[in-house]
Amino acid sequence: MSRTGYTSAYFPPAPMLDVVFVAQPEGTRTAVVAGFVDTGADASIVPLYLLDQIGARYVTEHRVRSHFGEVRKVHSYLVDVVVDDITLPGIEVVGDTVDETLIGRDVLNRLRLVLDGPRQQIQVRP
Repeated sequence: MSRTGYTSAYFPPAPMLDVVFVAQPEGTRTAVVAGFVDTGADASIVPLYLLDQIGARYVTEHRVRSHFGEVRKVHSYLVDVVVDDITLPGIEVVGDTVDETLIGRDVLNRLRLVLDGPRQQIQVRP
């Protein structure tokens, strides 16, 4: 079991997970990236420059709707996601021109997490 924390860069403080993205079949990996935990997001969003760095495989184009109702086209990529030494294979993430990584339910629903807001800690359990 490991603990990851919250960041005060947001108000109120937000839970963050350290993640690594791996392109298959080569196994090229990103450095550890801080990912914003967003239980309301259907999919994880990863900066395109990270996906380009590891040579992530392009999958397809999707139309997505933001929480403001805006619809736009995005591209998805297939990667393995590593959280706390747990490898989640074959996750289709959205690549975008954002600076931050957002961890959505495509990843979160495969993990056991305890969000401890008062202590500003996250526990990832096998």
